[in-house]
Amino acid sequence: MSASSVLPAVTDADFVDLVLGAPDLVLVDVWAAWCTPCLTLSPVLERLAEAYRGRMRVVTLDADANVETVVKYDVRALPTVLAFRGGVLVARQSGAQSYGTYTALVDRLLEASAAAPVAAPAVREAWDAPVADQDPAMAEAQALSAAAEPMVLFKHSATCSISVSVKREYDAFVAANPDVPTRLVIVQDERPLSNALARVLRVQHESPQAIVVRQGEVLWHASHRRVTAAGLTNAVRG
Repeated sequence: MSASSVLPAVTDADFVDLVLGAPDLVLVDVWAAWCTPCLTLSPVLERLAEAYRGRMRVVTLDADANVETVVKYDVRALPTVLAFRGGVLVARQSGAQSYGTYTALVDRLLEASAAAPVAAPAVREAWDAPVADQDPAMAEAQALSAAAEPMVLFKHSATCSISVSVKREYDAFVAANPDVPTRLVIVQDERPLSNALARVLRVQHESPQAIVVRQGEVLWHASHRRVTAAGLTNAVRG
């Protein structure tokens, strides 16, 4: 069974050959049958795969049936999209995001690949290498900061009542602006990325926190109840 009838599925048994051994960019959609957002994301990724046919691939991985890979790459939330290039994990995206978010991610990774091609390691070495040594959090933070168009980053604490309330403003902005790339960072699940963003962008970490960035420049940032849908719109469209 797969989240998609269109996208090919990979397993623990063939992950090394089909993902780590692939010469091009591969996105892995980690999903589960009981996960409603996973099913919502599936047609978005099918559209993405068609739009970038010949330049990158999208595959699916059933989290419940492939625990070894899930544990190795520390997948804690579903859905999670893992991006691999040259046998290395170069980015991850948790939660079902907008189509524009994924196109922005793919464009950044393809541009980075063209500028600095990665020599693929032996696939078994890539599998055996500790994921921490690959530093995917810093790689993703740098990729996010280099967005060609304004990118909205939102740091969210799922256990904070203020953050839960403020996230409604972020959600309203996302719903009204589906063309704007966004990245939801759930701090409890993605602490390394949250810390990497603070270092790369030189913006002290707060939660909840919204940051609008483009080409390495922070255009706007705010925290707590200063984050509003109107404020995000002005920062991106203004």
